[in-house]
Amino acid sequence: MLYNVRWNTSETKKIYQATKNSELLMEHLEKSLLEAGIVKLIGEKPTPNRGYGVLFYYYSSKPRKRLLSSAPRRDHDHIHIVIFNNVLNREQLLDEGFNLGNETEPPDIKIHRKDEIDKLVVLLNKSLHQV
Repeated sequence: MLYNVRWNTSETKKIYQATKNSELLMEHLEKSLLEAGIVKLIGEKPTPNRGYGVLFYYYSSKPRKRLLSSAPRRDHDHIHIVIFNNVLNREQLLDEGFNLGNETEPPDIKIHRKDEIDKLVVLLNKSLHQV
């Protein structure tokens, strides 16, 4: 695991060969989380031999509390996000109209547009400030 990284300089971006839209969504997600003051630390787990990686966003750096992970896609114009630590649950995400992936916990989302990221950031901010 590597810490104090950013999407544009990450190993994940270098090795992933993601679609252009997927890369733009990764940039927008990171920018939005940082501008909202939600994220305190960013890490990544690149897997060069398999050609992919994932970025992890933490809402607390000490102790590290994982907010979400995100990964671009090679063959699709979306990004995949998994939300950790019960910050948001499946029902909340379904109520807001998000495209959910597997029926597992923690919930995972497929994000296709920037406005979906904006809506997610508002929900995350609201949820984190209720705690």
